[in-house]
Amino acid sequence: MPGNFKRKPSSLQAPKVMVIDFRPAAVPPEWNRSEDLIPKYVAAMRQASDNKLIFQIVQKIKSAKYPVLLDSRQYDDATWSQAMSDDKTAFRDSHGAYMMADYQRILQDFDIIQQVKNKLVDEVWLFGGPYFGFFESRMVGKGAFWCNAPGIEQSGRRFVMMGYNYQRDVKEMVHDFGHRAESILAKQFNSTSFIQQLYWPQPTGAAAIPAPKNEFEQFLQVHGTVHRKPGGEDYGQDEVAWVTALKPEWFVPAVDPNLVKTT
Repeated sequence: MPGNFKRKPSSLQAPKVMVIDFRPAAVPPEWNRSEDLIPKYVAAMRQASDNKLIFQIVQKIKSAKYPVLLDSRQYDDATWSQAMSDDKTAFRDSHGAYMMADYQRILQDFDIIQQVKNKLVDEVWLFGGPYFGFFESRMVGKGAFWCNAPGIEQSGRRFVMMGYNYQRDVKEMVHDFGHRAESILAKQFNSTSFIQQLYWPQPTGAAAIPAPKNEFEQFLQVHGTVHRKPGGEDYGQDEVAWVTALKPEWFVPAVDPNLVKTT
């Protein structure tokens, strides 16, 4: 199989998923529920992968709390509702960026590393609302690399933590998986610089984007990125069609990043 694989993968994948649903009392009741989103997303990904990817929900945890943020602050119903009404009041870092969740705290509070080590869990899905501080996807483990967010180095095998917003719908969940796949496949095919050039506008007079040097870059040239079709507008991509167009064998490392060599 082409690419930077460590070992030959199996064709059918049934990753075991831990779901952690942060849903405090202030979340509007009319917003989507994870109980409704999850089966629709599992079905969408099964269809997109031609029945080669079937997520298994093995554990679901509900929390009525807001996640602790990196600076140890934590929204309550009053401060979060205020941020929803006035974005200027949202918690930010010293650079003005939204404060992200403390992933190390989440890993510890829910004993995630041990459960992954014991092979009870293969990945984690976090559900929350705006300002909860979740990345769309983030990798954890030994040799963790960029997965649409900085990797978190930990002992044990690598796994991905997805961040889903129940204010949105299944389309956005597939979008998040698309970014996960982009990052992992870029690592697999040594195509990080190529995909960066597709995302970041090149200055006037800069050299043209180089010709694709592998099958993943050829795919990007034809189908575009998760954000845009070739020559199209940003966020004009059909994410479901993009994920469906991935080669069947590419779902394997996109789900299990341990199959990708990091050295």
